[in-house]
Amino acid sequence: HAPRPEGGSRLPVFPSHVRFTMPSKGEIAAHNKEDDCWVIIGDEAFDCTKFLADHPGGKKAIMLYAGKDCTEEFDMLHDRKVIKKYGIKQGTVTNMGKVS
Repeated sequence: HAPRPEGGSRLPVFPSHVRFTMPSKGEIAAHNKEDDCWVIIGDEAFDCTKFLADHPGGKKAIMLYAGKDCTEEFDMLHDRKVIKKYGIKQGTVTNMGKVS
């Protein structure tokens, strides 16, 4: 077990591959290419780059929303549970104002 800090509880240990980022909508907007494709679903950012070729609806369906919020469109076609199995979440989005 990990040592306990003086007077505190044991600190959680997270795998090194877990990312705890809080990208802004502006930062996500820059990820709008096939080799760097992120989308927003709800208040979460997802890196879809490696998933593009495997998307059952084709990569074009995702690329239409690269760097953007696709919550409404995603929710019309998918259950939110489906996204979790791909492990592509990058973090919770800060500054949830509209990106123009």
